[in-house]
Amino acid sequence: MRIAISGYGKMGKLFGKILKKKHDVKFYSSHVSLDFSSLKDAYEWADLMILATSIEKIKAQILELKEISSEVPKDIVIFDIASFKREIVPLYSGFPEEVKVASVHPMFGPGVNSFHGEKFLIVPVPGREMDGDVVKTIISEDFGGEVVVVDAETHDRMMGFVIGVPYAIGLAYLKLTHEFDLDKFGGTSHKLLKTYGLFVLNDSEEFIRHILGMSGSNVKYFCSLLNRIIAGDISFFNIEEDSRDIIEAYQKIYEIIKGEKKN
Repeated sequence: MRIAISGYGKMGKLFGKILKKKHDVKFYSSHVSLDFSSLKDAYEWADLMILATSIEKIKAQILELKEISSEVPKDIVIFDIASFKREIVPLYSGFPEEVKVASVHPMFGPGVNSFHGEKFLIVPVPGREMDGDVVKTIISEDFGGEVVVVDAETHDRMMGFVIGVPYAIGLAYLKLTHEFDLDKFGGTSHKLLKTYGLFVLNDSEEFIRHILGMSGSNVKYFCSLLNRIIAGDISFFNIEEDSRDIIEAYQKIYEIIKGEKKN
């Protein structure tokens, strides 16, 4: 399969590194001269296009590809890997039937070495659910990924919790660490939270601002839970039901810390 990747950042490079083991992979970027001089050249060459650039560029490229494909319809699959979908998915409406479109969210970062067993969320375009099935087949059978299909509204609401809230926690704790010199006093919990805060900073400032900007209501809800916990209300935890997970989590935390010390 001929795969054109638009974007040469961390995730674009990751997709290229992994997919080139089995496929013919080429890159397009508006920043640097790579394999294609235009998005149209990439479209005309590819069987699959992956849009792996910033949210604003993805939106612009979807609209450009819609125009290109209307002039030159062909059998091709196009999907983006943006982290939030409500602004993206409606833009896919109006592509020719030959062009299969959907929105995809890989639930992992650039540190993986394989897609096998990794989770991909697929957000179908309303009215083009069959296109989503095509993308699902590619990701599950060709990439080896684990697929979850979800609508855009649910996706974005959940991402506010599973990405936005942890980002806010990590950054806030990192600020506390610097403000109060917590490295002098912290133990296991401190090391984990500080490490996660530093992990968040691997992303660009633009991306971090976008994630937090899309997650405001989720972070506020999380803060409301904090207020309940501070007041002593932990009634919503079922310790007996979660006892096995609690024991396993305790062991995993120390395995992580021991691993860091060895490295």
